[in-house]
Amino acid sequence: MHSPKSFFLSKSQFTRGLQCHKSLWLLKNRRELQEKPDAALQARFDAGSKVGILAQKLFPNGVGLEYESGLSENIQKTRELISSGTETIYEATFRHDNVLAMVDILTKGENGWDMYEVKSSTDTKDIFINDTAIQYYVVKGSGLDVAKVFLVHLNKRYIRIGELDLQALFTVDDVTGQTEGRQHNIPHQLAEMRRSLEGSEPVIDIGQYCNDPYECDFKQYCWQHIPEHSIFDIAKLRTNRKFSLYYSGILKLQDIPADFSLSDSMQIQVEAELTGREFINKRKIREFLTHISDPVGFLDFETFMEPVPSFDCQRPYQQIPFQYSLHISENGNITHCEFLGEPGIDPRPVFIEKLLEDTGTCRTILVYNQNFEVTRLREIAADFPEFTEGIESIITRIIDLMIPFRNKDYYVKEMSGSHSIKYVLPALVPELSYEGLNIADGEMAMLAYANLYQIESAEEKNSIRRDLLAYCRLDTLGMVKIWEKLVSLTRPKGQLSLF
Repeated sequence: MHSPKSFFLSKSQFTRGLQCHKSLWLLKNRRELQEKPDAALQARFDAGSKVGILAQKLFPNGVGLEYESGLSENIQKTRELISSGTETIYEATFRHDNVLAMVDILTKGENGWDMYEVKSSTDTKDIFINDTAIQYYVVKGSGLDVAKVFLVHLNKRYIRIGELDLQALFTVDDVTGQTEGRQHNIPHQLAEMRRSLEGSEPVIDIGQYCNDPYECDFKQYCWQHIPEHSIFDIAKLRTNRKFSLYYSGILKLQDIPADFSLSDSMQIQVEAELTGREFINKRKIREFLTHISDPVGFLDFETFMEPVPSFDCQRPYQQIPFQYSLHISENGNITHCEFLGEPGIDPRPVFIEKLLEDTGTCRTILVYNQNFEVTRLREIAADFPEFTEGIESIITRIIDLMIPFRNKDYYVKEMSGSHSIKYVLPALVPELSYEGLNIADGEMAMLAYANLYQIESAEEKNSIRRDLLAYCRLDTLGMVKIWEKLVSLTRPKGQLSLF
């Protein structure tokens, strides 16, 4: 039997334990059940590491410790560096109470040693104080006095012009008081975690903590008893209300009590799932279609974002359009235009020049989720004012094809409560599918484009470009087919024209 103190914990394991003891136990005992990070999550991890390394330049001439050297060696090396008068250490490593802490930046300040925790977010969040609190506990417990604790994050208001300005890119917040305020809880929290680790798998039911503050990577295991099409699939039903049903023993849609209030939209979803009924409001659809005039453009953007801006007039995590697809229907004839930026070069000026040219003849421009495209266009107008007039002319012609589906004017159970095109398209046009595409969603497209500049093989680069174009083209072709489906529903028998 382990003694409670024998359970070694890292900073990330401690914060995991704060979220759920069962998750911590599974990590220590059943790691094979852990879901591997997908490409998007791994990219966020990698971006966070790059931001951490960049932040070290705020405190130049420090000595960095390598994780590969081993924890024991790094703990000893940290002691030696401190004793020898080194004033800045990156990844300074400490152990106390059998908890490991690696401080992003430890530096000698005016009143003693200061700790800096680096985050790739654009705000100081309360959950980050759990990180600084356990680090402070370990460092202080190791015998080093800490004068101040700071949290370093990206400045969302920073706009790059010319060379990267590190002082402007980063914001440094003093979180000493908040960090010290959590110290009295830590011994109790550690004791509770270790007690749970001493026994068998904790009996902890699923709850809101499965996704808050982070989605747990053991969720697939813990949620395996949840059936397909359960109360958790009801769109826009608040999470606490879903769990109130669950804790009452209600999982299946057919078991929802009659007196449990659901909005009209939720009731449509539930009824469609249980009965297979199709909900089609032809009057509302016909009214929507009256606002659409030929020639019609069907437009979709793809964007990428990065924590550290690469281009002038770019902010941290600003969504930069790098690609569009445009199908145009005129007198029943369909043509197609597209654009894909060159990696490593700001795509926005060429993107908007070509878009203004390609959409010139369109009287209506249909997009799917208008807020996204309009916001991106307005950002380009703000960053490149010379295009403002042309961009406004595009915006005034935009209509959101999502409207009939968001309003449940057209709903079938295959949409699974969603009005996303990824659900609407296969429900209405099953012959079109994203399956089989090498790039099958926006996140994959973003990652593929962001990594293009690192690829040396021209053949591989061209292959990825073809995959990007094929994915975006399917989005707008899908919009054409969805629109045609709506028109066919409302067209009088014998009328062939779409207008």
